[in-house]
Amino acid sequence: MPQLITQQSIPVELIQAKAYEIWATRERKGENGSSEDDWSNAIEFLNKQWWFVSSWKINRQYQELKVFATTSIKNAISFKTLSQAVNASVLIGAITFIAGEQQRRDLQVYQAWQVITAAHGQPGSGGRVQALEFLSSEPRKIPWFWLRWQRESLSGLEVPTAYLVPSRKDIEDFEKKGGIQLLEADLNNANLQGADLEYANLQRALLIETNLKEAILFKANLKGAILFKANLQKALLFKSNLQEANLSQANLQEAKLIAANLQRADLSQANLQEANLSQAKLQEAKYTDKSTSAKTCESYSKDYPCPTIFPLNFDPEAAGMTLLK
Repeated sequence: MPQLITQQSIPVELIQAKAYEIWATRERKGENGSSEDDWSNAIEFLNKQWWFVSSWKINRQYQELKVFATTSIKNAISFKTLSQAVNASVLIGAITFIAGEQQRRDLQVYQAWQVITAAHGQPGSGGRVQALEFLSSEPRKIPWFWLRWQRESLSGLEVPTAYLVPSRKDIEDFEKKGGIQLLEADLNNANLQGADLEYANLQRALLIETNLKEAILFKANLKGAILFKANLQKALLFKSNLQEANLSQANLQEAKLIAANLQRADLSQANLQEANLSQAKLQEAKYTDKSTSAKTCESYSKDYPCPTIFPLNFDPEAAGMTLLK
């Protein structure tokens, strides 16, 4: 069925192997289906799991190189030294594999950005969840397992209105595994306006001047995140975790912070006008007002005075917040 193979040039052997795996699983569970369905599902899976295909190709090339080296040496030497030749061929293959480590990494990074670019404007994930998680991760180097690759910067990322929610079975699965994993990711100046980031793990992420206007951050983990001057206007932050987050000078106008955890967060000079703070936890969260000194204001911005703007009739002292003098 070559007409079903997509532009990503997935090896037929790999499709066949995956289709067989899907068929075996279906047979074991007694589920209905056809070989055509198995083939199509295999292609769909491999299109989404692009790094799996890349790893398979790299491993295939390595195996072919090892066989070639072994065969060449076998033909060139006597039977007596054959075992030494095999060891030498394996060594040659290993050296070649290690030498191409950076090239393989560069290729994987390039492919990840290609996935993100190709999915621009699509209503679904389009593979962006896995691509972004890969770019912001720190995988171990092979064979230097004690070393890790540095995470790639996502600064300036353009994914407005993107659906960035991984596939999960149900709510319990989300509660257990969470949403997209962008722990400590560099998303400074990124455009995530209107993006769906439900249950996202953005703990300690860099989100300086990031556009999160109208973003859906339901139950997102933003603990310790740096959201200095971030735009969170009208963002949905229902039950989100913003403990110890830096929201200094952030725009939170009309943001839905219902039952959000803002304990020990920095809200100095933040704009919370018309924000919904019902049931929000604000104990020890920092704020500023007209009595805050010029010196303190200077440490956060050049403006003076630098008051935090709260919703009408909101009492920060009653909420247990800490005033910066």
